[in-house]
Amino acid sequence: MRRFSTLLILGLVCTLLLGCSQSSNPSATEQSDESGETEIQLRLAVLSPGMAVMLRDLGYEDQIVAKHDYDIVLSDQVPAAGSALGFDLEMLIDVDPTHLFFQKTYTPLPPTLLELASDRGWVIFERPLNNLDDIAMTMDDLYYLFDGPPERETQKMNLNVNMDDVLMRETPSMKLAMSWDDLGPVADAAGRVLVLGSVDPIGAMGPGSYHYELVERLGAQNAIEDGGMWIEMDAEDLIQLNPDSILYIAPRQNSETSSRFGDPLPWSIERIQQALGPISSLPISANEHQKLAIIDHPLGLLPSGALGEVADQIRDAFVDWEK
Repeated sequence: MRRFSTLLILGLVCTLLLGCSQSSNPSATEQSDESGETEIQLRLAVLSPGMAVMLRDLGYEDQIVAKHDYDIVLSDQVPAAGSALGFDLEMLIDVDPTHLFFQKTYTPLPPTLLELASDRGWVIFERPLNNLDDIAMTMDDLYYLFDGPPERETQKMNLNVNMDDVLMRETPSMKLAMSWDDLGPVADAAGRVLVLGSVDPIGAMGPGSYHYELVERLGAQNAIEDGGMWIEMDAEDLIQLNPDSILYIAPRQNSETSSRFGDPLPWSIERIQQALGPISSLPISANEHQKLAIIDHPLGLLPSGALGEVADQIRDAFVDWEK
């Protein structure tokens, strides 16, 4: 927790520094509120599917004027302005955002985009979203980005409560951390857990990925001990690895996985085995003890606050396996 809190504090400092640079943005529309104070009208180009979820959950969906080509949560009325394969600069000029949001990768942003942003005064917000701490810090940065830390009236506070502790508990990262608490014996019952993101071909979440870390935070042991964030495997690899349990991250996307009332269909062991395909017939411990689960949250593969609900689904699977 100490390491996590340190990361949050560093993220907050960076956010406050970023916020100080926003006043020079000429693309921002200024209006006066009832008190006569100037209020900047935000126009957000969110070119990261994960950050789109975060900003939507923070209440800024109505201020989003452009989105990523592969966005899955924003309205169809919001125009798509590109992806890492290329950004539509004409579109961005047309929507004229005050802020641009990107997921930081090994590939730097195009110089032409950076030059355009500088000329037009667009504020660039770029963060990595590779692991759980990246996601939590980014959510806190976004939480504080426009409004700063929330103010408290001293007379309404319990004087026995530390103010810093109150603020930290109310941040998105603290809420996420609560959903990632160690489950103790419940997680132990899962044994060595293999997290799959694909079954044809077989693809596993490896060290450094946020799904891999999520299993560790919940107190379980990952079946894979080394390798990259994404590991392709074949049937022989899986037999040799012999995981005790398998979680398959397979977001539901259409009515085929829902009842006529709109609720998700229950995952019977037969449906799980069908989803896993040939994997379900391999001679491995997970199949022998039927410790198999589909994690079907619609946003299950996105680095966002939805990972708290993904953790809830994983917890439910562990509980079922413990019985």
